[in-house]
Amino acid sequence: GGLACSKEAAKLGAKVAVCDFVTPTPRGVTWGLGGTCVNVGCIPKKLMHKASLLRDAFDDAESYGWGGVSGAAHSWEAMVGGVQDHIASLNFGYRTELRSAGVTYLNELASFKDPHTLTLTDNDGNQREVSANSFVVAVGGRPKYPDVPGDRECCLTSDDLFSLPKAPGKTLVVGASYVALECAGFVAGLGYNATVMM
Repeated sequence: GGLACSKEAAKLGAKVAVCDFVTPTPRGVTWGLGGTCVNVGCIPKKLMHKASLLRDAFDDAESYGWGGVSGAAHSWEAMVGGVQDHIASLNFGYRTELRSAGVTYLNELASFKDPHTLTLTDNDGNQREVSANSFVVAVGGRPKYPDVPGDRECCLTSDDLFSLPKAPGKTLVVGASYVALECAGFVAGLGYNATVMM
């Protein structure tokens, strides 16, 4: 994605900056450098899926000589803390790699003013402009809301789920994308009631 492209361009001698600003979800969730996969996609999903698989492994462990692990209690809060700590270490690594490659990191929202000018907006709403001969747009993906009354107030997205401070409990997953099904799978695997609606 964008980080790999920026490092390669810098290696070829270009002056490079990465604008990486995440608009918070309606629940206020935002994340660090590294894109969708690292922060709210592949990485947290795989870690939570692994946690759900451990439940079945614990249930089988006694028949292989491991005592006292079957029926162990799961802590959503501890899992989310561990997942977020892992992600933070990856974010730090990416910032270090960019710095080592000579790439400038800007935690600012970029929008095009014209084909060679970006308007950058920081967290406080301050704006400035930067210009360049070329831009690479690598924005990642965000979940879509169902566009029904109350969707932003009452719904979670996968962006929210991976850092949810308390267990989701009984969960209705709307949609049948791979993200929806994988989330439903690990939520159910952790012992919560999960229903998928397509």
